[in-house]
Amino acid sequence: MPTDQSFWITNGRLIVPDGERRGALCIRNGRIAAIRPSVPRGARTLSARGQWIAPGFVDLHIWGDPAVVAREAVKGGTTAFLTAIGPEAPEKLIEKLAGLGPSSELDGARCLGAHLEGPFVNPAQAGALPPKWMRPVVAKELTQLLRHAAAIKVITLAPELPGALEAIPKLTRRGIAVSLGHSRADADTVSRAAAAGATLVTHLFNGMRPLHHREPGLLGAALMDPRLTAMVILDGVHISTDAFRLALLCKGVDRLILETDSIRHQRPLRASYERGAYYVPRPAWNAGKPTLAGSGLTMIEAVRNAVRFAKISLGDAVRMASLHPARAIRQAGRFGAITVGRPADVVCFDEAFRVTRTLIAGRVVYQR
Repeated sequence: MPTDQSFWITNGRLIVPDGERRGALCIRNGRIAAIRPSVPRGARTLSARGQWIAPGFVDLHIWGDPAVVAREAVKGGTTAFLTAIGPEAPEKLIEKLAGLGPSSELDGARCLGAHLEGPFVNPAQAGALPPKWMRPVVAKELTQLLRHAAAIKVITLAPELPGALEAIPKLTRRGIAVSLGHSRADADTVSRAAAAGATLVTHLFNGMRPLHHREPGLLGAALMDPRLTAMVILDGVHISTDAFRLALLCKGVDRLILETDSIRHQRPLRASYERGAYYVPRPAWNAGKPTLAGSGLTMIEAVRNAVRFAKISLGDAVRMASLHPARAIRQAGRFGAITVGRPADVVCFDEAFRVTRTLIAGRVVYQR
């Protein structure tokens, strides 16, 4: 459909900020122009009979070349994403940030910027990330990174590292959301990080010590602190269904975000796939089970699993995949909700959670 004319998506069930309703969605010049119970006579239409019409999903954590992700992620309903960048040598990190071009140059989902998963994280909680490039915050490197602040939307750091607590307000003042992760911080340090401006937690339960009744650590603090919104990987492997239910009981729907941490588009992919997740071999000096790496999730699968694992409403699950991540990176005024005046980033899916159509700025970029 061209974006310079009006058309309506009809016969579906709309997921809007205040709930769910039957109706039709008018798209004009790439934006949502109206939401009405019925369509004007003679209007151009796209039928979504028997389907849900939802805001496009915003994935704050996905790996791979942005051009590939933009093209492929729309098949799972993602209309905007942050490209994940792991710990690298300082010059390599700057090179990658400088190479991030405008999302308008991509064919598909919008790349809103980068999620730096490091380098200021704790090698004792490296997981599948390379500990070689993990390091404390150094003022010179922080200054270099802040020169590229416009490209960075989220940075994951370990607050217990030297210089980390002092760096948090410097990052947040430049519009970068600070997420706590790959950390062995104690609960008091986590609280101080939240007071300094940290607002997120990366892949809750993963990359942090298990909960201990005498020292709750990052996990316990993340579950209890209302200042922190937690991201979760709902592939059924990274956390159990009971762990997700516990997170819901502690945080509530409004303080949880669905992320994929998917490496399915990462090349070269030096990982094996097993039962929904990827694994990398442990080094010879640490022989044993392979290390759990990223997921193979799509965002529509994460939404489906949220509904099935915890019996929450579809509207709540969709908000955890759209409005909440957009809010976390200060983009809730543009993305994450079906509201008149916003860009028409929309996903349609059926009762079996199969994406049938994805639109970005009113243009159909994927059709099943």
